[in-house]
Amino acid sequence: MIHRPNILFIFPDQLSARWLSCYGNHLIHSPNLSRFAAQNAQFNRAYTNVPLCTPYRACLLTGQYPSQTGVTWNGMPLPVNQPTIAHYLNRAGYDTHYIGKWHLSGKSQNRWVPPELRGGFQHFIGWESHHVDHNAGLIWYDDPDNSIKLRGHETDGLTDIVCEELESLSSPESPFFMAVSYQAPHPPCSPPMADMQRYDKSVLDNPPNTDHDAWFKNTGWNADYGVEEFRKRYFGEVSQLDTAFGRVLKTLEKTGLANDTVVIFTSDHGDMAGCHGLFGKGVMFDESVRVPLLIRRPGTAQRVIENPVSTVDLFSTILHLADAENSGETEGRSLLPCMTGEPDISTDVFIEHKDDCIIRGDVKLITKRNE
Repeated sequence: MIHRPNILFIFPDQLSARWLSCYGNHLIHSPNLSRFAAQNAQFNRAYTNVPLCTPYRACLLTGQYPSQTGVTWNGMPLPVNQPTIAHYLNRAGYDTHYIGKWHLSGKSQNRWVPPELRGGFQHFIGWESHHVDHNAGLIWYDDPDNSIKLRGHETDGLTDIVCEELESLSSPESPFFMAVSYQAPHPPCSPPMADMQRYDKSVLDNPPNTDHDAWFKNTGWNADYGVEEFRKRYFGEVSQLDTAFGRVLKTLEKTGLANDTVVIFTSDHGDMAGCHGLFGKGVMFDESVRVPLLIRRPGTAQRVIENPVSTVDLFSTILHLADAENSGETEGRSLLPCMTGEPDISTDVFIEHKDDCIIRGDVKLITKRNE
């Protein structure tokens, strides 16, 4: 393992650990992620600190909880003067890249992101927020008046750009950090028909322990189709995303970057996908708050970690990997020791949103706000 590796951080939007084969759901077709998990570090109890898109991104980039960043809801901007992981890595000599959905510049709409609102990233190819059609996504480089339509489905077009950028970095003068933000499998889900047709009715029933409806209902679900159709579309986008992940790994191998690059795969939060009669995120059920976390560090043996970890730990972990100074007021701890077999002291996980949650060992305590 080189002293200061490249770091590739891939985070799709709204992917629950529940919906991946490497986390025990063998009805889901995600072979690339399963192979990756079997060879590297798999965290079985990784949790978001906030099950909502924008607050998660602020939490990830700052190492702070939403109550500290002040970014507690979608559409709220990350403060311009807020230090981010990009600032820390820039100072440590890394080239910092961001590709994909940003969702931190203050307006939940698809548009160009001005340089001063890019959180310190030196190289930025992306868009602000939501593509309502995954087959007509727009992306911007440096010209606000020159948007580019992603080739084909958004997941495939974004993967083309990621692979092209990695090929251009095959002989980097400085180590790089690249964050890749896929919108998939966030609804509206419109995967290729071949991926959607993998799933028949036998796959679409509720998993155990989720067939009883919650006592409350979310009101944001307004699609004109039901649970079965939603799951076919959602699972299809998961499978398409798995194929994209495989392409990125092959590009790392082809360019000779694989042995010098740490790869981290996770998500901002999950999707209920009809469990307990709910859709979307924002609640404290595991389908909403438990996310995949897989890390490949060349030279480090495969390991399964059972202790609870969370988003704020990723900030410290990345700086530890980069041998970069963490001088800010950040939360969390580096996950490197538990990846290398050192004794790991389990810590509590805190989750904030409309409710609050503490996870300690095998116990989850949820408190209703204003009660």
